[in-house]
Amino acid sequence: MRAHTARRTAIIAATGLVLAGIATDSVTIADPGCTLVGTVGTPEVTVDESSAGLQEFAPAAIDLPDQIYFRTTTESFNRRWTFATRDGLVYVKEAPAHGGWRTIALPGCLAGRVTGVSADDDEVMMIDRDGRFFTMDHALSAPRDWNWSSRYGAPLWTGPGNTLPADTRTWSWSVLSPNEDHVWRDTAGNDHPVGGAKVSHVFTLTHDGHRIRYIDPWLPVDHSYEMATPHAGRFQAVALSTSASTSLIVNRFGDFYTRLYDFDISGADKVFFRYSYDDQSHLPEAPDMLSERIDPRYAAIQLPAPDWVRQPKVPGEITDRISIHRTGPGSSARELRVEGRDGGRNGYWVKQLIDESWTFVHTDQPLGGTRLENPPTDRSLDTLAAPSPYNYAGVSRHGWSARIDTFDVAVTPTPLRILFDDGNQLDLILHTVDGLRQTPQQPGISDQPRGFDGTIELPAATLADLDGQPTAVRDFIRDLLGAHRFTSTSIEVTSTGFHMAQLDLTMGRA
Repeated sequence: MRAHTARRTAIIAATGLVLAGIATDSVTIADPGCTLVGTVGTPEVTVDESSAGLQEFAPAAIDLPDQIYFRTTTESFNRRWTFATRDGLVYVKEAPAHGGWRTIALPGCLAGRVTGVSADDDEVMMIDRDGRFFTMDHALSAPRDWNWSSRYGAPLWTGPGNTLPADTRTWSWSVLSPNEDHVWRDTAGNDHPVGGAKVSHVFTLTHDGHRIRYIDPWLPVDHSYEMATPHAGRFQAVALSTSASTSLIVNRFGDFYTRLYDFDISGADKVFFRYSYDDQSHLPEAPDMLSERIDPRYAAIQLPAPDWVRQPKVPGEITDRISIHRTGPGSSARELRVEGRDGGRNGYWVKQLIDESWTFVHTDQPLGGTRLENPPTDRSLDTLAAPSPYNYAGVSRHGWSARIDTFDVAVTPTPLRILFDDGNQLDLILHTVDGLRQTPQQPGISDQPRGFDGTIELPAATLADLDGQPTAVRDFIRDLLGAHRFTSTSIEVTSTGFHMAQLDLTMGRA
């Protein structure tokens, strides 16, 4: 969630203390042993394009690759610098292949403790041996400008810190920024300003590859926000890479998918952005963020958010070492890479996001990933997880009943069926967006009430033939939906109940 506030820098500057042993409903933060006071998260007004400060780092005392080709959890890059971690230390060199490696002078609480590093845009996420987050900012500027912070979480990136979920299979750092990306494109084809600041997330692949959690530094210190995998959240991925809010995943059969998605794009940040399920493709793009937010003459952000896009199969041997990175402004400027072999030589397959085919680049470096099966056919459905077990049903005080099956916090839309006493039924579509909150929430569905911004969609054909509908159906549409195609409603869900305010309906577990 990103809109720059004048108070933000002052809040961060005044908040330097890392708190020990802070426990939330889902995350316990251990004291890393030092206080880091750097500011993070605001776009750089000026960037030092020099390498000032690099020479103060000692030359690396170990052998490292001349060039890093993949953004992984131990090696990464942005457009200026390449990073790697080995044995608790972090190394840097100019990208892509200039100069030699040097050992970054880390703060004392990080020296010798780093196990992961991921760079994107002007930020670098480092993970220590306890899974704790440490952010290095100004990473597109000269090394003398770099600074670190252990803060993470509400309010405004001043929280006590956060960690990787315990069952993380792999993770990736993603930053979408006004300086580097400028805009992103919605499903109506309209471009929208990134916002006054940046959108930064740690994306984590969990639950044996079936779930993707994203952890935003402006949101509560928990692990509750999710992006569904393909096929209604049931697809099983073995690898994940994310850059500029575009995620790349693959299963063990070499089936690749990409998706543009983050907290702002999902439809959750109604404080700073205007969203709509009504068709926005006929409206002009706004000239600036303020006009987009307040002027209905310009296109709002089209919902639902962009879905997963299946990418073409790679025509050769591949491993699970995959990578995505931005190549310029705009949502289509992304390059996909996957390690593999062709003609008996090692290297990587590469394509631009919207290209229809892959090409091969020889590197002759040893393969670092695990080889994947890669049949030419689509095997996406072979390892699907079980459907969500959360089914809800109930009877309204007006006599009609409703049912929702396999509800999942990360999956939208969900079918909503209304059944009437006369035997007729009305099939609706329920869209849900995880709401903005500033207090921790348990992951998934639990006994803790979880709120969503809901939208009930009436099929266009049904609305067009409203007068031809049975009386009970017609009255329901007019009385409860106002004869509109889209109707907003607040929603509250627990493991035992499902409440929709607009319909004045509470359903129980079915």
